[in-house]
Amino acid sequence: MSVFMVIIGILMVLGGIACVATPVATTFSLMYFFMILLFVTGITFLIDSIRFRFVPGIVLGILSLIAGGFILFSPNMSFMTETIMLYIMAAWFVIRGIFGLVNVIRRRRFISGGLFVLGLIVSILVICAGIYSFVHPAVFAGALGLLASCYFIVEGIDLIVLGCIGNRLRPL
Repeated sequence: MSVFMVIIGILMVLGGIACVATPVATTFSLMYFFMILLFVTGITFLIDSIRFRFVPGIVLGILSLIAGGFILFSPNMSFMTETIMLYIMAAWFVIRGIFGLVNVIRRRRFISGGLFVLGLIVSILVICAGIYSFVHPAVFAGALGLLASCYFIVEGIDLIVLGCIGNRLRPL
């Protein structure tokens, strides 16, 4: 499982870098990128949470798969779908940031000082991006390509770190 997570993490980081290089094309095809992101994140959260019997992670994994399915089965609906997606993704940023923050704090004894601080900073920035996206959805829509790029990179780094230290983690 650890090798799989590292490989997927590397692919997500590379995909995020590719998205940074082409932000306009990323914005136009964003719903498909989010669908992939939500399915990959949901599956890895489910597997990891079932393995460690972490119920909130199971719930987050199921919600990720439901949101990914929503995008898969209704990508060409009206403007309403796109507006709802802005708020769903803003909520996703907030929830993902909170879970990242909780995981970093719970696992601080397994993570060195620099990685702990990096994890805190990234989680707080993801929460702030989600809150800002709720307040100013038009700005969020305009910067969606770059935000998606950053989120792919963040999720990829999360998967790489989890894959590298995953064998040392035990349920708390």
